[in-house]
Amino acid sequence: MSLRSILENLLANFIWVLLVAIFAVLLKYYDRLSRPEYLILAINFGLVVTFMWYRKRFQKITGIRMVEPHIASGTQPTDALKLCKNNFKFLGIAANKFLFTPEFDATVLRCNRAGDPIKFLLSSPDNPIIKQMARRAGRDENEFRNMIIATLKKLKVLKFEHGYNIEVRLYRSGGDSGPPSFRLFFIDSTSVLVSYYLMGEGNGSQMPQMIIHKPDGKREVENFYFAFDHYFNSLWENSEPCNYNEIN
Repeated sequence: MSLRSILENLLANFIWVLLVAIFAVLLKYYDRLSRPEYLILAINFGLVVTFMWYRKRFQKITGIRMVEPHIASGTQPTDALKLCKNNFKFLGIAANKFLFTPEFDATVLRCNRAGDPIKFLLSSPDNPIIKQMARRAGRDENEFRNMIIATLKKLKVLKFEHGYNIEVRLYRSGGDSGPPSFRLFFIDSTSVLVSYYLMGEGNGSQMPQMIIHKPDGKREVENFYFAFDHYFNSLWENSEPCNYNEIN
C-alpha cells in the first residue's frame, strides 16, 4: 500500500473516532444546546457519522479497502513485494514490473516455502495476441514476446539453479479475445491488488487499482477476494505448465 493510501486510511479512521465523540457530546448536552443552529449541527454530524459507519461496513462486506484512480498513484510493484511475508502469486502478461526490481529476489527468498509454491500465470511467448498488442501500442511486434522470454529465463534460473519453489503456467489467447481481463497480485493469501488491461493503451499505469482483503470471520464467498481467487485458480487449471526447454 502506498504511503498516500496509508495516510488516507489513518485520517479516515481518526475522523470517524472524532465525529463519534463529538456527536456523543452533542447528544449528551442537547438540552443545553437547543438552539436551531446547534440542532442542525447535530444532524449534520449524525449524517457524517452514518456515512463513515456505512463506509466501514461496505469495506467489511466487500473486502474493498482502497481504490486508486491510477496504478501510478497506488501500490507500486516494489511496495507490493515488500508486503509479502509468506507467499504470493501473480496473473499478468510478463511480470517484468515485478521481476526486474531490486526487491524481487529478496521477496522470493523470504517467501520460498517447500509446500507452498510461488505461482506465476503468464502469457505464452507464442500467444497470437502478443504481437497484436505490441502493434496497437506502437511498439515492435516482438517486444512483448521478448519481455516474456526474459521473465521465463529469470524464473528458470531461480527454480533450477537456486532451488526456489516456483511454478509457472502459460495461457494462450485466440483471435481478439486478448489477455485475461485482470492483472492480479495476491499477497500472503490475505489480499489482492486488482487492475485490468486495455490493449494498446500505454503501459497500464494509468488504469485504476483496487486493494481487496480476504474476509475475516465470515464466509469467503461473500467477498470479492473469493471471486478473484476463483478467477485465478480457474485460469491456472486451464493453462499449460511452462516447458523451459522450449524457451529461446
